Amino acid sequence: MPMAEKELSIFRKYRVSFFAVIFLTTALLTISSRINNVEKLAFVDWLFLEITAPFQKAITFSTDAIGDLIDSYVFLVNIKRENTALRKMIAQLREENSLLREKAITSERLRELLRFSKKIPRPMLPAQIIGTDPSSWFRTIIIDKGTKHGVQRGMAVVSPEGVVGYVLQISPHCAKVLLITDFNSSVDVLIQRSRAKGVAEGNGENRCRLKYATRKEDIQPGDRVVTSGMGGRYPKGLVIGKISKVDKKSYGLFQKAEIVPSVNFAKLEEVFVITESHPSEIP
Repeated sequence: MPMAEKELSIFRKYRVSFFAVIFLTTALLTISSRINNVEKLAFVDWLFLEITAPFQKAITFSTDAIGDLIDSYVFLVNIKRENTALRKMIAQLREENSLLREKAITSERLRELLRFSKKIPRPMLPAQIIGTDPSSWFRTIIIDKGTKHGVQRGMAVVSPEGVVGYVLQISPHCAKVLLITDFNSSVDVLIQRSRAKGVAEGNGENRCRLKYATRKEDIQPGDRVVTSGMGGRYPKGLVIGKISKVDKKSYGLFQKAEIVPSVNFAKLEEVFVITESHPSEIP
């Protein structure tokens, strides 16, 4: 298309807007040059004023609307930035709160360990649990102390809640502890209330069985079971757990009972190794 025809086409397309702009501009210039003397406005001035007023109002409204839109956009952008900053601050405060809670819990646990260590008349070595046996055949835990720290095979391992077990295997820097709930574990015990004697053996399912207690002994659910001190591994009077149920048959020499250990092995984190015991030989 020739340039002249193209320009003519554009002019025809926007001719209304073009004439409106020229008309408004002329009217505004005329009114501005004579607006200082309002009383002497001619009829043409009045006519121009009447015609251009709606357009000025529309322009003013559009300008105000655009200004409000820009202000709203800026406001929303600032709000978004503030929300992002607040979210980061909240996340940081939550993390700090969690760390403070963990420190408080650890501090209380360590105080409890310190109080417990003062109650036992034998030297004890604190140890951290660093692992558990992944197999289902044994109930064991791994502690971060070994022969380099004076730990020996057969030494008793305890916590403020009660008896944990004894050292089964050992290396220079760590040791494996057999829990009292393991099938291979047995502890000489007595019923604290009635002084009835027996042996607590593990059943492999976070419970122990009381065995070799004669049928005539007074054993009731809720009775506390403690170490008897026989065998030299565990000091006398350490808590094993409580009797949960009793099976006293009408025949035989012995009754049976189930013991719920006082130690929650699933939540155990720190233990003590009693280093001045006299461990018996482990088969």
